[in-house]
Amino acid sequence: MKSVVGLKKSAAVFAILIFGPVSGLAVSTLSVAPAVSAGLSSGDTAGELTELEKASIRLECDNVSKEYAYYLDTADYEGMPNAFAEDGVWEVLNNKMEGRAAIKAYWKSRTALWGPNDGWSHLISNQRINVVDRDHATGVAYFSVYKYDKRAGANKMLSPLVISRSEDEYVRTPEGWRIKHRKIFRVADVGN
Repeated sequence: MKSVVGLKKSAAVFAILIFGPVSGLAVSTLSVAPAVSAGLSSGDTAGELTELEKASIRLECDNVSKEYAYYLDTADYEGMPNAFAEDGVWEVLNNKMEGRAAIKAYWKSRTALWGPNDGWSHLISNQRINVVDRDHATGVAYFSVYKYDKRAGANKMLSPLVISRSEDEYVRTPEGWRIKHRKIFRVADVGN
């Protein structure tokens, strides 16, 4: 009987990886699967959460992190604050924004500097999310940041402009999981 229960749990985790968590947000199985399997160890500090609950929390946090990158890439200063909790904090480029209004104002001012043909891509890799409890999680991730020209044929070869690392705190809110605090550290300047 024990093997049937284990099989059901495995099938449920697999279903979340393929179809996404209950909220219906899109999921990238390639970036989440390693975090899920890494987080199912006995050293996890999530207390009495089931493996399925932990996996769902990790997926939700992964999704909000991807939403953040999407808002960066699309210069969406209206959407960007929604990736954060109401009292969320964003630290980047020696700036510290506290609260959604400050995050919106900062991102609006940064994107106003972009030229009409400037394109950006913030690729997330090596993301690891640790479930603390039902309402809190922490994480780290690396970002490879590319700047490119949107005009057809303008880019012959791209390399990252910068590689950065984020240290994150996530929190469950009435709106779902959000970033409570994201601090960005520059790892390397690699582009021209």
